[in-house]
Amino acid sequence: MGYAMLLFACAACGVLAQANPSLVMSIPARWDGAIYVADPNAKREPICESCAHQLLERFEREHLPIPPSVSEPDYFEHAYHQGGDEQNL
Repeated sequence: MGYAMLLFACAACGVLAQANPSLVMSIPARWDGAIYVADPNAKREPICESCAHQLLERFEREHLPIPPSVSEPDYFEHAYHQGGDEQNL
């Protein structure tokens, strides 16, 4: 049995990051050849932990719906610091 981590460039800020591929937060964005650009019609791309915290704060401030898994107290630990079980991916 093994674990997997997704290595990616954050779609919001461009920093290199890693996360559990099943739990990472994402935003709709498209690659324009140099950077990701927010696009509500594009596929979802992963974002880093720092940007995910900012996004969650915005959702809380604007009273937007938050997915139940993100509301868990250990979400960020599981999503950004623990690999996903490769059998569940």
